[in-house]
Amino acid sequence: MNKERFILLVSIGSYVTAFLYLFSVFIEQQWLLITYSFLAFFLVLCAIPIVGKINQMIASLLVLIGFFIYFTEGVSVNEIMIGFGANINLLTLFLFVPFIGVYLSSAGYLNQIKHLLETRKENHPYRLSSLLTATMGSVLNLGSMAIVHRIAEGSFRSFDRGKLLLVVLRSFAFCMFWSPYFVNVGLVLTLFHVEWQAIGALGFSLGLVYLLISAFFFYHIRIPQDEGIIAEPTTLKGNQSTSIRPVIFFFIGLFGCSFLFDAVSDVNMLTIVSILALAYPLLWAITTKRLRLFVQDSVQSMKTSFARLKNEIVIFISAGFFGGALSYTTIGTQISQFIYELSIGSILAMSFLVILFAIALAMIGIHPVVIVIGIGSSLSPDVFGVSAEYMALLLLVAWTLATQLSPFSGSILMTAGLANRSPFLFMKQNILFVFTNVIVLPFILYLFLVLHLV
Repeated sequence: MNKERFILLVSIGSYVTAFLYLFSVFIEQQWLLITYSFLAFFLVLCAIPIVGKINQMIASLLVLIGFFIYFTEGVSVNEIMIGFGANINLLTLFLFVPFIGVYLSSAGYLNQIKHLLETRKENHPYRLSSLLTATMGSVLNLGSMAIVHRIAEGSFRSFDRGKLLLVVLRSFAFCMFWSPYFVNVGLVLTLFHVEWQAIGALGFSLGLVYLLISAFFFYHIRIPQDEGIIAEPTTLKGNQSTSIRPVIFFFIGLFGCSFLFDAVSDVNMLTIVSILALAYPLLWAITTKRLRLFVQDSVQSMKTSFARLKNEIVIFISAGFFGGALSYTTIGTQISQFIYELSIGSILAMSFLVILFAIALAMIGIHPVVIVIGIGSSLSPDVFGVSAEYMALLLLVAWTLATQLSPFSGSILMTAGLANRSPFLFMKQNILFVFTNVIVLPFILYLFLVLHLV
């Protein structure tokens, strides 16, 4: 079997797994749970040989340690297999959310934004790039960074590439504090069994504080040998629209539906977002008579989904398997007690320790999902006298700041690739910025606790 055919078949298998998971949410059948968990195990086996060595090593260790714990604790074979399906809800999010970006592209909405920027008399490349990333990124995830960079190249008269991409990198993280379309938000909701409404507004507030710190540090950006871009705006054709009202209506409708269904249904936000990511752009494509083009572009995206998501498949499924194994042990209680004693019972000190611990592990290449599942599965909110909502927000802060500093994080690697520079350059640029957030954000979070908001 050639490589292309293999990628196609496993990509199809990924979507079958995701659909079976969604069916199981509404139809509680044991065979569905076992089937999609077995398929998840199959996906890991297919993905491990073709990912990077660091991810191979981490995933293999997680699976081996997980098996050891399961067998030591005498867990049944069925329960062990179900452990591979623990994070399929996150994989479903990764598979379905890109359909939103596919529609925005096929409908020409991204070009409309670019054309609107071309017609502006005043050019504010950094400010506008930050705004675009903070808004579009809330739905389009990492893809928004490449899109904003492409818009900048075709719309802004002059800017420094490295500086602009660093602004985009920092603005992207704003979405990670609150957006239900981000996998880290979905993960902490699942880990601590909290509703999005309980942390969404507070996460958004933390993100605003983060953006204020980012705005302050903007004036201290000094990237050596930065590439200056000077370009003439493209001349618009007579039939090219510069109205972005359809884009605004699209996003308002998407978020409105998300929050409405979350309020009126018993289904968790992660499932709602996954279903909307599939159904909402499809309905818009039908309404705007772009169904054929949308379907064609979606099929092309689906064919290569496994190649794009192989690292996420390996890490998320193996980490979920490992986290499930930990739940059968007393390790969680022991780690909670250790951190409690190390922090001398101080909630604030505990918050600093968790964030610094996450950053330290991310710096050596351990994916934040492994860190968050390990910490989240171990830390008991009751031990520290805090709510599950507090712990969920704390891990969101830890994950976000870790991705802003680790040269192995997807966002920094994306930035480095677009700038054609080393990821360590952007890591160095973010050191003081990140540790300022490490000091400020736990205090804001602790203030929420004092004010009984969490």
